[in-house]
Amino acid sequence: MALVPLLLVLALAGALAVGTAVARRSPPSRETTVAAARTHAVGTTATALLAGAAAATAVGVAGLGNASPGSLGRTALLVPVAAGVVHVVVLGLGELTWPRPQGQVRRARLVRRRLLDAAPRWLVRTTVGAGVAAVVTIALGAALAAPDGRSLLVEDPPFRSTAGPFPGLVYGRPAGLGLLVLAAVTVAALWIVATRSAVVTEDDRIEDAVRRASAHRVLRAAAATTLVVAGGLLAVAGNAAWSISSTTGGGVLAVLGVGVGGCGLAALLAGVLVACVRAPGVPADRPVPA
Repeated sequence: MALVPLLLVLALAGALAVGTAVARRSPPSRETTVAAARTHAVGTTATALLAGAAAATAVGVAGLGNASPGSLGRTALLVPVAAGVVHVVVLGLGELTWPRPQGQVRRARLVRRRLLDAAPRWLVRTTVGAGVAAVVTIALGAALAAPDGRSLLVEDPPFRSTAGPFPGLVYGRPAGLGLLVLAAVTVAALWIVATRSAVVTEDDRIEDAVRRASAHRVLRAAAATTLVVAGGLLAVAGNAAWSISSTTGGGVLAVLGVGVGGCGLAALLAGVLVACVRAPGVPADRPVPA
């Protein structure tokens, strides 16, 4: 008779174990799955922000200890590049660790997703436009810079004037290489977004919104970084042109300097604004527990 309580305890433990196993293998509801995806996205975004800030701080501290000519300007350009690259890399790693479909019954659409299918068109255009502006600025800066690669030289006898900083190769080369790395990691992250597993939900609009939000976060970081770098290059170029015009009295150069500098400041402001644009959310008429 003493074995009866023990058998009852074992039977109860076995029933609880079986029940727990069945519950774990049962397909999660749409709300639970989407909530898990949103939680993962929030955690990934926060981690990307912290990692980007840490990378920018590290580059800034390292650059302050460099006394070589032009080091301060290079550091000012590489700080946002480092933040943007690390931010996008962390977002890509977050997409690689996206919550996988669970349960015995799974649902998925057979959809061929291309690289930019989920990407907001305005962000694609903004990123490409900022990249083109940066490339043109670096190319023209390299062609017009003085032999030192970091100042603008204007020779108009009897005047010979120089002003800096100017986006010659001293500044343009590291900025260009940094933007190339940013472009590579952005393409890789967008490919991961396009090919990762779908959120288990019966509402296709939710799956589209979640994937579109992931692409938005990647392109938002890339666009904001590129705009800030391009804006910084344009701003210093315009300032150098204005400085020389104040010495030589060149009216055309003054107007050109004001225009280029104004475009640079506008690009810097646009970069800040783009970084603040929130990613699209889940359709409001289908409430999802947070």
